[in-house]
Amino acid sequence: MSRVLLFLTLLIVVSGCAQKIDLGPGYAKTSNEFLRVLRWQEYAAAAAFVREDIRQEFIDHFEALEDVHFVDAVYRRTELNVKAGTANAELLIDYYRLPSTQVRQWRWQLDWVLLPADTRQAGTWQLHSKPPTFP
Repeated sequence: MSRVLLFLTLLIVVSGCAQKIDLGPGYAKTSNEFLRVLRWQEYAAAAAFVREDIRQEFIDHFEALEDVHFVDAVYRRTELNVKAGTANAELLIDYYRLPSTQVRQWRWQLDWVLLPADTRQAGTWQLHSKPPTFP
């Protein structure tokens, strides 16, 4: 009986230590870090996740929004295709634009692509979609 109890205790401890399942090689970490810096309106840091040829356009787009303040940013859904190395996510940003204090919502469809590194590394995720025009 004590062996069964010991086994069940060990099973509970091990299952409690298990990590969350990642949506792909580093996708959860990368997309959540992008969300964090975008939420805090750190546009230069967010641009590091964006495809190089649209990076400056990304920065210019957001820096032009001087009177816009983000309240929250969350992913509404994420569809991951591990075989193709792509992910599509819908990002919702709650914001207000001064002088108004009315909170509005802006949607952005994000297209992520996994860039392979080499056989020893999983690669890195990069954002390939431009932000739509801000309302």
